[in-house]
Amino acid sequence: MRRRGGQRRALRWLLPIALAVALAACHPASDSSDENENPEVPNTTMVVSAARAEVAPMEQRLQLLGKTVATHHVIIRAPTAGRVIGMKLVTGDWVAKGQVVAYVLNREIEAAEDGLAVAQKIEPENAERLAQSVHRYTHSPGIAVRAPDAGIVSQPPVTTGQVVGDLDTLVDLIDPRSLYVEANVPLSQLHALTAGMQAEVLSPLRPGSPVPARIVARLPTFDTATATSTVRLDFTGSERILEAGSPVLVHVVTRSAPDAIVIPEAAVFQDPGPDNFHVFTIGADKRARRTDVSVGVREGDRVQITNGIKAGELVITSGGYALSDGLRVEVAQGTR
Repeated sequence: MRRRGGQRRALRWLLPIALAVALAACHPASDSSDENENPEVPNTTMVVSAARAEVAPMEQRLQLLGKTVATHHVIIRAPTAGRVIGMKLVTGDWVAKGQVVAYVLNREIEAAEDGLAVAQKIEPENAERLAQSVHRYTHSPGIAVRAPDAGIVSQPPVTTGQVVGDLDTLVDLIDPRSLYVEANVPLSQLHALTAGMQAEVLSPLRPGSPVPARIVARLPTFDTATATSTVRLDFTGSERILEAGSPVLVHVVTRSAPDAIVIPEAAVFQDPGPDNFHVFTIGADKRARRTDVSVGVREGDRVQITNGIKAGELVITSGGYALSDGLRVEVAQGTR
């Protein structure tokens, strides 16, 4: 009986305590509730590099491989079979119309002179009369070879002492005014080229000396193996490449903008789609702002912006896809 009475007294103390704990669990303190509903969020700042949009001229160029071609060749041929004498021309020499470039000694005359030398040894008493007969027909140094037209020596000519046949080529001349350039164009870029576009032609024979030219026609030729077509360029100034068949590198200006708004290419992000781009600018509140832009001419690591930002605005050039609209940023020292 005493034991049961003790249990009853313990229960009377425990019941109020358990009730208080249950009420506390159902009704938490108001201060703790406020903290859970409004947690404190740290204010993150990203250090970035930036550049200002500036106004500058821009040119977009297409690089092509090609060669020089001459439409007017002057071929100087041997008037007869024989040995060439007096040839002094080298590649690049200018030859005037009517100029004597060499002599060709007929093989029959050479044979007669060789026979005379043998006769002088075998029958010296009759050699004098034979010599007079031979010299009567061999008094000249040979048949003179004259240039029928003016031009520049385009290939190494034959050399003195070389034996040639009748009508063999002695010298190949080209008219420098007839030289032009044929350049190969990938079919994917052919639409960007039109007649009248300005270009520069570079040759390994004249390193560092670009020659001005322009596109005059797109030739109706296609190479299915290389997926290329051909354009013709004419030289526009007094300077030109004088060697036919020379490999050249052609730079064609396909687009230009004299007063373009320019930013670094690193600031431009491409969105899904062929012509969808955006940049992040920095506002007065030092937060990044996502801005849709339109892109124009590209030149090296610079891009023209045709719509979306103005000259003088600050665009972010680092951070990549970690950037987001509204992010607080700090421009690193030493950036533009």
